[in-house]
Amino acid sequence: MESCRKAVKERILIDMLGSVVDSAGSGWKVLILDDFTTLVLSSTLRMSDILDCNVSVVEDLAKKREPLQQAAVYFIQPSPQSISRVLEDFGGPMGTSGIGKGAKQLYPSVHIFFSNKVPAEGLEKLKANPRLVKSLKTLKELNLEFLTVDSRTMITDHPEAARLLLGGGADSSQSAMKKQLEAIVSRLATLFTSLKEFPVVRYKAAQPSQPGDPAGQAVRASLPQLLAQRLWDRLSGLQRAGQLPNKETCDMLVLDRSYDPVAPFIHEWSYEAIVYDLLRIEGNVYRYQVESQGSVKSEPREALLEESDDLWVELRHMFIADVYTTLHDRFKDFQSKNKAVKAVGGGLGKGTDSMSATSIRQLIIALPQYREVLGRLALHIQLSSELRTSTNNHNLTDVGELEQDVVLGEKTSKDLLAFLTEHQSKMDPSVKVRLLACYLATHPGKLDYTKRQQWQKTAGLTGEDMAALCEGLSRLGVRVTPTPSEDSKGFFGGKKKNSVKATRKKHGGEDEFALNRFQPLLHEIVVDMAAGRMSAEEYPYVRPPSSESGSENAKLAASARTARSGLNWARRNQDGAGGSAAGPTGRRLVVFIIGGATRGEMRVAHQLAQQLDRDVILGSTSVGVPNTFVDLLYSIAPMQDSY
Repeated sequence: MESCRKAVKERILIDMLGSVVDSAGSGWKVLILDDFTTLVLSSTLRMSDILDCNVSVVEDLAKKREPLQQAAVYFIQPSPQSISRVLEDFGGPMGTSGIGKGAKQLYPSVHIFFSNKVPAEGLEKLKANPRLVKSLKTLKELNLEFLTVDSRTMITDHPEAARLLLGGGADSSQSAMKKQLEAIVSRLATLFTSLKEFPVVRYKAAQPSQPGDPAGQAVRASLPQLLAQRLWDRLSGLQRAGQLPNKETCDMLVLDRSYDPVAPFIHEWSYEAIVYDLLRIEGNVYRYQVESQGSVKSEPREALLEESDDLWVELRHMFIADVYTTLHDRFKDFQSKNKAVKAVGGGLGKGTDSMSATSIRQLIIALPQYREVLGRLALHIQLSSELRTSTNNHNLTDVGELEQDVVLGEKTSKDLLAFLTEHQSKMDPSVKVRLLACYLATHPGKLDYTKRQQWQKTAGLTGEDMAALCEGLSRLGVRVTPTPSEDSKGFFGGKKKNSVKATRKKHGGEDEFALNRFQPLLHEIVVDMAAGRMSAEEYPYVRPPSSESGSENAKLAASARTARSGLNWARRNQDGAGGSAAGPTGRRLVVFIIGGATRGEMRVAHQLAQQLDRDVILGSTSVGVPNTFVDLLYSIAPMQDSY
């Protein structure tokens, strides 16, 4: 079952385009978008979806356009820039320019839909243009201002939020922080108007301050509470205006990136996560080279990694070893079940028996009737082959296994440093930073000044790298250095073996692959959220649920606990879009992360939607890949001259 995307589709195709009934142009419409609303639509809809609603053309608000005798539908942000451009279409602020002999009005009738609440001054500007007012037939706030990444993941598209809120700017400028939070809340609120839900809002409580906390840590730790309170205030206003239900209908939790500082840095070995980690994917576009037929030259190709590709949906959350096996089995199965493949196989040579992108392209040429099936298979064989090459070239399987060992407490800092001593010269600095981040985030207070110098030398990192790692992690809530009361003796973090304590639970059973033991903390948080056993001290309410809503939620939580006891938590159980055929059986669960979500957390949302039979939505300011989070460490750490 689709969730975010279904809501957006209904909002655009039914509530907006479907509501426009206009005789101009025999019912045909022109759709005009600004930069941001273009992103909103393109993140969810195909052009064919829009054209099916009697839209003849989609235009860019910022560009000069030719007059059309069709109804104009504007879907724009209520920004001064977009409102000004609409006014320019009708003769400027007062509607007086462009009047005269031969002058043509762009559109005979106008329907304006705003993505968010329109400021009063914006409305006044529109009312001051008589030509626009004369043509205006619709003026509505659609309240749709978020992007979808997939059917269960939405973003407010604030990629700089982590830097602005966690960096030095938050320390020095409260107004800048509040402005960023308001921008996030403004867009996040439109998720609930689109879903037609009013949530019970909870947030991650700030941890008590400790000696050695970086400047501004108390402010940063309060971000989930500040955002949760502002969101609840905004949604309450919409509720009073009759735009949201009278009682709570879903559950929401606000976190910030510090809730799990391991997930952004660890190598995730599920297919989608590792594709976005190791390969250059722009948005959802994968660009690659293929050999030209009958030529030694290669030609560029591109493919979309999207949910319309059934094979991508099937594979994306699988462990990478299972992906290789599935693709191999799928190719062999196709060969064995298709007589046409056997008939042409002999004429193409032995190469067509091998599972390679080249052999499959040969089959596509010989068997064009199977172009779509073989094309999808060839794409993912190409992707998996590139991943295999990249992991082998950079020794990433050994790095990944060590990361999970230290996170789970199965290896010590001694093992970590021995590995770096042997391999650091062949490792990329970002990989070393990620490995050390995994250790420090799960072993708080282990790095005093002396060790820091020694670790820097052993890892072959610069002073800038080490500053980014230590000071950046500190701003993500990680206690890197020991407090005065803690014993920091010994080069390897203590003499006693039991001083290394696993702070993360192992995922899977004893037969689990060495690279598939890690699970983001989001997993246990959502499970607890569904079962109604979240600590009110760790995750307070902005406003406790009403008695009616609380009673209903208690019944659902009890049902969730019962259902969970019968779940199949088998290692290779993979998800579809989530939920039973009849639809989810409990209230929708929404988790929002300030500062960026990971592809691994997206996987968790999908898998738990199916396993818990609940509609789970993951929201964030953005979705990042590990290198963007490494870059974040450098941007938020206050740099010093030397270390």
